[in-house]
Amino acid sequence: MAERFVRRARVRGLELVASASDFAPEFLLAGALRGASELSRFSRFEAQTRANLELALGPGDHRALARGVRAHTARIVREWLKLSRAAGSAKKREELATWVRETVEFDDTFAEFERVSRAGRGVLIATAHLGNWELLAAGIRLAGFPGAVIARRKPNDPIAAWFEALRAAFGIETLDQAAPPRRALGVLREGAVLGVLADLAPRRIAAETLSFFGHPALCMTAPAALARAAKTPILPARCVAIGRRYRLSFEPPLELDPKLGHAAARTELTQRLHDVFERWIRATPEQWAWHQPRWSLERSRRARR
Repeated sequence: MAERFVRRARVRGLELVASASDFAPEFLLAGALRGASELSRFSRFEAQTRANLELALGPGDHRALARGVRAHTARIVREWLKLSRAAGSAKKREELATWVRETVEFDDTFAEFERVSRAGRGVLIATAHLGNWELLAAGIRLAGFPGAVIARRKPNDPIAAWFEALRAAFGIETLDQAAPPRRALGVLREGAVLGVLADLAPRRIAAETLSFFGHPALCMTAPAALARAAKTPILPARCVAIGRRYRLSFEPPLELDPKLGHAAARTELTQRLHDVFERWIRATPEQWAWHQPRWSLERSRRARR
């Protein structure tokens, strides 16, 4: 009961801030969120961030990087609040659609997306909690490509519902990651785009212990399973901040190894995908969600029970 109350209070707070941001100057909202991010230095999230940085990047003084992580978190929260206002009216949605198009630029690797899309088996995009993944989804949808994203849906979780409404305002469907894969496969068979965040410890869905930053971590195998079922590759994509804008880029498609059996091919593809994630995170470490208990295997196993 107490946890449910906290969740509702959080989403109500988000709604109030989002409404206020319609009238408050941008610099005031940005300043308030930066101030809140600095206060988070004294929270358990900061402790988890420091522990993860120490584990993944080795011993050292990671205070400046942790500060960068907090600043980036404040930035994307501000951007999510802005995106959430699209549900207010058609006029507001058009204003924000223009802002997304001006903010997100596709680089030359968009050719990879086009090549996979032309195959007619849908585009299975795997991304990480890096940069701004909600802008990634909105950017692709506003470029004229319909589709859906897979997300964790918890009962009576207004925060999840808030994000679903944010995506729905841009015409993006949200599918529950714990649901049977029929609808997800249907999206791909329709030739549409299906996005999945696959870098954090999964809960109550199929996973294997693989290497991530040289340490064992539970890794989601759903993208590889979907790729096999839909007979389509995984297309890794990221949307990272470059100054005031974001650059949306794609990696070459990752295919299942036909020489391996089903289980071995799934494991091998999942490892290659996480190797891509690791390379991205090393390139822009301040833009990743280091506050998650990524390498806590025992905690992850308990959460899946």
